[in-house]
Amino acid sequence: MPVLAPYLIGVVTAPLVVKIVKPIVRGTVKATVGLALEVKRAAAEAGEEFQDIAAEVSSDKAAEAVMSADVAAKTDRSRAAAGGAAN
Repeated sequence: MPVLAPYLIGVVTAPLVVKIVKPIVRGTVKATVGLALEVKRAAAEAGEEFQDIAAEVSSDKAAEAVMSADVAAKTDRSRAAAGGAAN
């Protein structure tokens, strides 16, 4: 008989525990999934911002290279013209 009493307690209380614990677990999972989606969205936005900044820097560097090459070409032409006039 002593084994039957704990068994009966388990059989009676198990459905009650499930009814109480299931909503708690469901709420926890729902909150965790919501948080994960929010973090994923924020990370995607941060990645886009970083890509935008990297593209701007790359564009600036390319413009600087073009300007530097243009200045060098003008300097070479000026030297060539000055050297040609000296002869």
